[in-house]
Amino acid sequence: DRSELESVVAEDLAWRYIKMTCDTANKDHQQSYQFFVTEIQPKIAPFANDLNKKAVSSPFWSRIDEEGYEIMLRGMKKDLEIFREENIPLFTEIQTLSKEYGAISGDMTVEIEGQEYTLQQAAVRLQLPDRQKREGAYQKILKRRLLDSDKLDQLFNQLIQLRHQVATNAGFANFRDYMFAAMGRFDYTPEDCFDFHDSVAKEVVPFLNSMSEQRKNQLGIAELRPWDKSVDPMSRQPLKPFDGSEDLTDKTIECFRRLDPFLGECLSIMKEMGHLDLESRKGKAPGGYNYPLAEIGVPFIFMNATSTLRDMITILHEGGHAVHSLVTRDLELGSFKSTPSEV
Repeated sequence: DRSELESVVAEDLAWRYIKMTCDTANKDHQQSYQFFVTEIQPKIAPFANDLNKKAVSSPFWSRIDEEGYEIMLRGMKKDLEIFREENIPLFTEIQTLSKEYGAISGDMTVEIEGQEYTLQQAAVRLQLPDRQKREGAYQKILKRRLLDSDKLDQLFNQLIQLRHQVATNAGFANFRDYMFAAMGRFDYTPEDCFDFHDSVAKEVVPFLNSMSEQRKNQLGIAELRPWDKSVDPMSRQPLKPFDGSEDLTDKTIECFRRLDPFLGECLSIMKEMGHLDLESRKGKAPGGYNYPLAEIGVPFIFMNATSTLRDMITILHEGGHAVHSLVTRDLELGSFKSTPSEV
């Protein structure tokens, strides 16, 4: 019953978020999302905590612990441990500020050769063999971002302060340690991450440096610059694996179908339902995501495609998440439908 209720509420939030990120300039979408964050979500949090308490105190708790529910149950126990009533308004403020980043970034465009481009569209020019054009595009993108750097810095500073307060309220020394608990990272520690960082520095960075040296030599330049990192090292024209979002969608469906007809069918359903918004445009939030829609079980894919190979990789990646959502749609418990970020 709880999973069913949470699915309905989560899907209501999902559509508000999807519409807002698809068109950050739309005031109605902004207000709709903001209403949920300020008026609905804060009132739900205490009930969710009470339901966790009820579950943990149930005489049946120890019995189901032996039947494959241990991951769900340890998550509920951890949620109980870190819940603080005073953090509810802080989370509201954090979500409100976080959406401002999308609105600021979505409004960024540059003019190149008399034509307006989103930053994602302009970044395609970093693959051009003409080094002067690459540098020109890079400098324009950078200068446009710098126009809003003070705004974004202020936003980030506010978020750091709020997140640190959330952590200290819950008894943690810092936000990182709080998030290890909040994200259910039971199986490794921050120290394990630092060890991994050291391994990357020792083994991977020298390898990347040698690849950069090779790239510099292949391009025949004296010094490798930021606008030299995306161009083909043999100075060939950039790959253009698709032409527009429709072509990208159809080719992805065909690619999935060849792997397994069921995979292709998953994306075909999403296409028919209008659950794909793939092309970059002004006013659209940056990034990409697959948003599960827990009630109907057919997710939504959002991204900022232009025409690059990287865009193709993104849709294949998000398509994998989408298949997961469709495969798990009939499971009764919401907790069983999602995986931690490590998966």
